[in-house]
Amino acid sequence: MEKLKSGPLEGITVLDFTWVLAGPFATRTLADMGAYIIKVERYSDGTNERHLPLIMETKEGVKQSSYNINCNRGKKSICINLKAPEGKKLIHEFIKKSDVLIENFAPGVMDRLGLDYDTVKKINEKIIYCSVSCFGHWGPYSHKPGYDMIAQGASGWTDQNVQPQIAPVSIGDMGASLHASIAILGAIVSRDRTGKGQNIDISMMDCLFSLHENTLPWYLLSSAMGKPVAPPKIGRLHPGYAPYGIYKGKNGYITIASLTQPRWLAILKTMGKDYEWVADDPRAASVSTRCTEENASFIHDLVEEWVMAQDSVEEAERRLEENGCPCLRCRSIKELADTDEQVKAREMMVEIDQPYVGKMKMYGSPLKMSETPCGPRSHAPLLGEHTNEILKDTLGYSEEQIQALYDNKILHIEDAAKKLNR
Repeated sequence: MEKLKSGPLEGITVLDFTWVLAGPFATRTLADMGAYIIKVERYSDGTNERHLPLIMETKEGVKQSSYNINCNRGKKSICINLKAPEGKKLIHEFIKKSDVLIENFAPGVMDRLGLDYDTVKKINEKIIYCSVSCFGHWGPYSHKPGYDMIAQGASGWTDQNVQPQIAPVSIGDMGASLHASIAILGAIVSRDRTGKGQNIDISMMDCLFSLHENTLPWYLLSSAMGKPVAPPKIGRLHPGYAPYGIYKGKNGYITIASLTQPRWLAILKTMGKDYEWVADDPRAASVSTRCTEENASFIHDLVEEWVMAQDSVEEAERRLEENGCPCLRCRSIKELADTDEQVKAREMMVEIDQPYVGKMKMYGSPLKMSETPCGPRSHAPLLGEHTNEILKDTLGYSEEQIQALYDNKILHIEDAAKKLNR
């Protein structure tokens, strides 16, 4: 992997107590931007991501998790016994050296560890302390344990679908992660201006709730006018916009979208003489008549009828594109990973050397910045792989001091990581 130039967060140190996804995806984003991420892992068995599928064993007998590799690339792993006073002392020393502390345990866990915001602030008053949880640290739901699926249900996301279903990605976790990243960046700018750190509280439910595009605003406007209208449910074809959906063809699906009159007329032109009459139908006369619950299904039926009449979705895509119609055949995960030209051109699949695995593909960064590029800067660490490096470079510990911590069961490193460090 080609070494990237310094990222926009070069020189920022993040003390990372995160696990699973809502926190690790945030710190992965910061790592891609060049921040130095010290991932503090649970003593002896490491973070939860290491135990999630897909787990494969290399020829050397080293187990690697695809989940862990995806979440934790570019970070530095240190495995500390937080139940021991010496382990707590190490963490306090790291707090003094850190710009940001981030955690996504259930509310109360960091308090029990003696690492709540008020305690941490006494150690480093300029610290930016970010907590991510399902419901946040106050409010009547704050005591409830929660995962992504709980946040989807709580925020109304599951209620938007024709049939209630889980989103195909952990949108609650990832949405909260990105909001946490944005808040941390804002807090860094504020601290540079004022000299003050602050506490950030991110709720997965809050984030998902704020992302309702037009369902909630639809209801709010109609309620303000004294005529509340419940938003329609979403399925493969949009209930209120047309043509706007995923249309079925003989050999797959194609997305087609048009919310302007010129684009719609281009679609009708592509559909040919058999559909010329539609231009004069009052149900299709304008954007405001097509994009209604009453008329959208009429448009959807015509467009899907035409798509099904084509030899393939590739042929439908080709013909629509000739007239500048917004469309794209639906890509598969395998196709995107292996052959998609746009993914390659945008460097959204890059290669890294993962220990014991060798070269493997990994997501590039969607943050494209000309002067301070973002992206994976190193592999996902093995458990405790960077313990010695972090203690030497960040705290100035000697080899003898570090070895004593291992001997006293304060630090842990897996055998495979030891071999890398020889």
